[in-house]
Amino acid sequence: MSLLKIVESFLSIQGEGEFAGRVAYFIRLFGCNLNCAGFNTKKISPKTGEILVGCDTIRAVATSHFDAESFNSADEILNQFSKKCKNLIQKPLIVITGGEPLIHHQNEILIKLVSKLLDANYEVQFETNATIEIDFDKYSVYKECHFAMGIKLANSGVKQNKRINQNAIIAISKNAKSCFYKFVLSGDEQEIDEILNILKIYQNKIWCMPMGESKTKLEKIAPKVAQIAIKYGLNYTDRLHIRLWDKKEGV
Repeated sequence: MSLLKIVESFLSIQGEGEFAGRVAYFIRLFGCNLNCAGFNTKKISPKTGEILVGCDTIRAVATSHFDAESFNSADEILNQFSKKCKNLIQKPLIVITGGEPLIHHQNEILIKLVSKLLDANYEVQFETNATIEIDFDKYSVYKECHFAMGIKLANSGVKQNKRINQNAIIAISKNAKSCFYKFVLSGDEQEIDEILNILKIYQNKIWCMPMGESKTKLEKIAPKVAQIAIKYGLNYTDRLHIRLWDKKEGV
């Protein structure tokens, strides 16, 4: 039987990118195809006690160290969603994230979930590293979704051949309802060269975001990234959830 594993789901605001500030319901799927050790976020494994190094959603990435809830139907997920959002005046943006959510794009439960949300007139956004190529003709439901393509740069610590998939980037760019690039910058101006190379693959709107999983790190790096964005005429996005809640999870 097909299952869909979810690390957490919660109501908050979208803290990053083009939809920053919108009320959003996040569904964080379990698993990822990259391990961005260069982001240097550390967390202790509850199972082994070892120090894990990666991104700020390492609970969704290090699948052997953390647990997730398994769902065997879209209705189970929607029932949970309805309970958490019953008092809302406006419909939230639905953000499907990870880890890397598109490793599950062929999962029947995910397809059914997205279909039912779209039928109910919710906007659905995927947050992806854009390394998984989707056949949009076969899985046409994704043509009605928005995509934030968080393509990883060298600062992620991931080799280029693993973090850049030209076919995946082009497929999303040509077929999604809307999409944009969201790059994590360390404040090094040389990272602009990497962005320019990605723009050669496909032109898209760009948001530059400072690296950092805590308010302290953001306060140090954000001004540098903002200046780079201004200098090169790019959009800047902060990380509002970190500004508001620091390292707290599930917000």
